[in-house]
Amino acid sequence: MSQQVILDESVEVARPVHEAFAYLAEFSRIEEWDPAVARGTRLTDGPVGVGTEFRVDMKLGFSLRYRVVEIEPARRLLMSVDSTFFTAVEEIQLAPTATGTRVRYIATFQFFFTAALMARTFPGMMDRVGKATMAGIKRALDDRETVPEPSRAVALADKLLLPGLLRFTRLGYERARKRWKPLSAFIGGRHIVVTGATSGLGLATAKLLAARGAELTLVARDPSKARRVADELTHATGNANIAAEIADLSLIADVHALADRLLERGRPIDVLINNAGALIEPRQLTSEGLEKSFALLLLSPYVLTERLQPLLKKATVGGAIGAGAIGARVVNVLSGGMYAEGIVLDDLQNERGTYSGSVAYARAKRGLMIMTELWAERFRADGIVVNAMHPGWADTPGVESSLPTFYRVTRSMLRTPEEGADTIVWLAAATEAGKVTGAFWLDREQHPSHVLSRTQETQDDRSELSSALAELAKR
Repeated sequence: MSQQVILDESVEVARPVHEAFAYLAEFSRIEEWDPAVARGTRLTDGPVGVGTEFRVDMKLGFSLRYRVVEIEPARRLLMSVDSTFFTAVEEIQLAPTATGTRVRYIATFQFFFTAALMARTFPGMMDRVGKATMAGIKRALDDRETVPEPSRAVALADKLLLPGLLRFTRLGYERARKRWKPLSAFIGGRHIVVTGATSGLGLATAKLLAARGAELTLVARDPSKARRVADELTHATGNANIAAEIADLSLIADVHALADRLLERGRPIDVLINNAGALIEPRQLTSEGLEKSFALLLLSPYVLTERLQPLLKKATVGGAIGAGAIGARVVNVLSGGMYAEGIVLDDLQNERGTYSGSVAYARAKRGLMIMTELWAERFRADGIVVNAMHPGWADTPGVESSLPTFYRVTRSMLRTPEEGADTIVWLAAATEAGKVTGAFWLDREQHPSHVLSRTQETQDDRSELSSALAELAKR
């Protein structure tokens, strides 16, 4: 027994055709606009084209396999669908309107066995499914989400050890993603600089941004590894606009040289992602005589952000935040370890007492949080948004090598690098994320920057830190 059902639904959205097509053609994002879908996954590499395949896991417990049959960029996408219960041919058509785009969804389903009986018994069921899907598409593409506000419950959970730590795990990520809003913002051609981009969180971030069409500058220490990663990203995503810059970010002369090259080229920077980092044990000095944790994790992003501010300002359109600006962004990657440490102004380079790599790491990240808040105020008039984020506990090579005991104990609860990188991408791309500055984020949710009174710094402390970094940044 079989039953055929045909759906034909349309909506109008306030987005240009090329942006709507770019979002809908990447069918791995279907979970953002189809309420029946649990997760979408791309199965093939390269740009979306004939032969591209996706797996779509439904909330009811079964999966669909989509295959692109025909494609006309910015006009039409035709896909075949296979599953245990039905086959289908689905077509998405797009046409420009006076205010945006008309999206038309046409699908022919052939149901089998029990599914056919259900379709015949409840003829309005599929019609409701189609309308819910189109409403989801409209919401996603109209892109009018509000900024997530700070929550007292979140702040309290962070102060309580167990609830706060559970948020860092994969379980915390899975729980959080259930409340996320669509991320349909178009970043095609936006210039994004990512430091530490050849492994771990940086590599995951670069891949996710490349898949969305961003023009990437990957900052790495190893030239051959940087070239290989750029080639692999192009192969995986079809995005050829990926360049590499070579710099050892623990050496401040290299950071200045990198900034000099970028400034000389004059290409505006839409997003700067300060991600490069490592947990260094035992204490080491760089060839410049600086303690390596401090140099890499705090002084380096300080120098890079300060030096590249003119290119960030150049990318901003419309003026100050809140005045309709399309602003450039800085995203600083921090760590939950900073919750346990305050800034120690008379020991920035960890010279006193017994050195601990994890403590040095946490103190440097605390310093970068302070600078995040200071930059947010300083850059506000230029329309530059500055935020910081915590990736949770992610399964990266750095965690495995620098914290082997922690890795063995928590491995089953660790997030994937892509899950850890999600909030970096959201802060870099989401429309609503551009409306708040100076905040600390985990899983697209604002968190307090302090949970212990003993880690709080004064305004004088902040000024002293900024002055100390400025002095040490001099060539």
